[in-house]
Amino acid sequence: MKNQLKVVCGVLAMALAGQVSAATTWTLGSSYGTISGGVTVSALSNTGGSDTVASSANNAATQTIQAANWVNTWGGIGNADACSSGSYCDTVEGTSPEHSIDNNQRYDMALLSFSSSVKLTQMKLGWSQTDSDVTVMAYTGTGAPTALVGQKYGDLLSAGWSLIGNYADIGTVTKTINAASVFSSYWLVGAYNPLAGGATSGLDVGNDYVKLASVTGCVSGSTGCNPPTTGKVPEPGSLALMGVGILGFIRMRKSRKS
Repeated sequence: MKNQLKVVCGVLAMALAGQVSAATTWTLGSSYGTISGGVTVSALSNTGGSDTVASSANNAATQTIQAANWVNTWGGIGNADACSSGSYCDTVEGTSPEHSIDNNQRYDMALLSFSSSVKLTQMKLGWSQTDSDVTVMAYTGTGAPTALVGQKYGDLLSAGWSLIGNYADIGTVTKTINAASVFSSYWLVGAYNPLAGGATSGLDVGNDYVKLASVTGCVSGSTGCNPPTTGKVPEPGSLALMGVGILGFIRMRKSRKS
């Protein structure tokens, strides 16, 4: 009987080991561009690209995504909208608290482009002010995504992007994300963006100022980090049933031999 239990325990241990993934933390520091560890970070905001009434704060849904500027400050990466000096622009961009990724007048986001498919599981802000609601999206379409510059946030869901979640009041503690265990090479992280859809309970727009310090996850193909073929990871209960089944099979073979 002891040998039988050893076999069952060994099988279950191997099954459980397959679910433990090797986590990697990408520290983003305070700069955009290529970061060590195979990730490139780009700053984005829906400024419309020109100093016209179309780029005013009241027309967020019609504004197109444009490249933003990096603000060199401590605590993590921050954006400054390209449209920050005209009559229809957000003229205080780049000064505190808008030296951050914010949703005051414009919706700032950071694009994280990884060299491999990754499953992000956590994020950490290095700084926040007033409020800290955050939106996370991932590209789940086929092939590489269409360049974001020139598109609208509200059109991304029909262009292969998926909403991973809107997370309220996360502060500067490590926040668990991505309950659906999505894998992607392209991730968008920004101050709460209502144009991305999803639940709105507990979320406010216009007063979220955050700096993204790091993200944590695992690289597809690393130990225990493979997209599930069925879309589901075995639950503890199913593993227990597996053990019972193996034990029953061993007993059946023993009874046949006797």
